[in-house]
Amino acid sequence: MKSSSQLRKVQLTGGSTFVVSLPKNWARSVGLKPGDHVKITPQSGMTLLISPREEKERKEELSKVVIDDSAAETAEDVVRELISCYLVGYDLISLKLGKKATKYRSYIKDVMRRKLVGLEIIEESTEFMTARCMLGHTEFPVKEALNRMHSMALSMHNDAIIALKEGNIPLAKEIEQRDDDVDRLYFFVVRQLKMAMENRVTMEEIGLTTARDCLGFRMIVKSIERIADHASRIAETIPTIDLSNIDGIIDPILEISEISNDICRISMKALHQLNVKKANQAIGKIVEVNELEKKILEKILKADLNIETIIGLRLILESIRRIGEYGTDIAEIALNLAKKWKEES
Repeated sequence: MKSSSQLRKVQLTGGSTFVVSLPKNWARSVGLKPGDHVKITPQSGMTLLISPREEKERKEELSKVVIDDSAAETAEDVVRELISCYLVGYDLISLKLGKKATKYRSYIKDVMRRKLVGLEIIEESTEFMTARCMLGHTEFPVKEALNRMHSMALSMHNDAIIALKEGNIPLAKEIEQRDDDVDRLYFFVVRQLKMAMENRVTMEEIGLTTARDCLGFRMIVKSIERIADHASRIAETIPTIDLSNIDGIIDPILEISEISNDICRISMKALHQLNVKKANQAIGKIVEVNELEKKILEKILKADLNIETIIGLRLILESIRRIGEYGTDIAEIALNLAKKWKEES
């Protein structure tokens, strides 16, 4: 329920207790009755959060939306709208299926399975398909999902470099498929953060305190998703490279890759610990990545390599550098959150 701000007079009762009345429309909209309890939580900036609480857990009505595919030109149009409804936070998503839908019904189901955590089909007919999100922030906390995403993304990067070193094409192809798993968690975390931005109680339950925290974590989850994308890009590039003549280049690539991974690991530690020193340490290491990238590029250009191999190695180096830069982005957000926490404590 959205409404304009109201001024309420603070009254004194019993000689020692301050009392403020609640807006009647708001109280009715959340189902409050005389004798019910509300939860009052101090917030930053000298504000209070008032949320309705009952002794028994309040059952919230499921939010619903219907997607009509009649205006869609392609299956991708329907899928984009489906993902958008998922990210916004709808619990029940129904697809009104026209004659065209029979051609891409299986594609929509495949996207649900590969990309959207917790979304399960609960009803299906020739004209309708209804999916419900079965997983929430309490069953799978945002920070836990974020940690899993980060671990998966760095594992993809490590394995991509191993595939490059060993010329392991099957491993490279398997890494590309793992990018879908990271995307699933990315969409899930974004969904939870958007819901938290609109609901202070949800924000509190996922361990965040302000909209600024939500924005910070939104940027972090995007950085991790991009790290996985660049690991996948490295894997995709490996088959284009002639691996028989790059012995003198592999070791420096292993070195720059490890530095980029270090930046990401230290950044996440800085985030969890709100540690300014670790955040600055991670940010400072990007200089090593940039300097080493230049040296490796010089080696590549001096080596006797075909043009496809030169282009492929250049793309791999760029992705490794970008992974390190996304790590520093996480460190900068951790630094900001740490400074804010110190100011408030």
